[in-house]
Amino acid sequence: MVAGCASPYRQGAGEFSTVIVDAGHGGFDRGGESLSGAPEKVLALDTAKRLAKILRSKGFRVIETRKRDVFVPLSTRTTISNRTRDSIFVSIHYNWGRRRGARGVEIYYFSPRSWRLASNILRQATRAYPTESRGVKRNNFHVLRENRRPAVLCELGFVSNPQDNRYVQNSAYRQRIAERVAEAIVIERQSAQR
Repeated sequence: MVAGCASPYRQGAGEFSTVIVDAGHGGFDRGGESLSGAPEKVLALDTAKRLAKILRSKGFRVIETRKRDVFVPLSTRTTISNRTRDSIFVSIHYNWGRRRGARGVEIYYFSPRSWRLASNILRQATRAYPTESRGVKRNNFHVLRENRRPAVLCELGFVSNPQDNRYVQNSAYRQRIAERVAEAIVIERQSAQR
């Protein structure tokens, strides 16, 4: 159990063989502006591509909602997920806040069956680089609320924070983040198979 994430939810994502990897933002939607370096849309796409590659190497079928710098409407992202059986949806983002001191990883979910996946990802992602755990939080973001599959939205660090941004701008750390998220997905699948 992740500290600060106690939940009555016992049900997990269930068995799945496909992961919808959703790189947040894209095209004219730049997402959060980094203190220095690439904006969120670039970091999210790079991390999502790394995650997709790792998951394929572990035997998952992977569908990417975007593979290049284009804008994909939220409704299209959920449509891709909803028409894919036996799947989970993982949306990759980096955070931005007005307060520069805000830092850390937080994972959002909407459906109770997504909570355990979110908790697994939080536990693993906070091991990728020195940052804080901001917990697992319920939110009705469109890609979560309108999703019929287990779905999470991952905020993997603050590009508005000097320390977090220094790490997430580094490709070696984005690789570590992708590896940790992939490990959490493997753990979730193993839990479902027990």
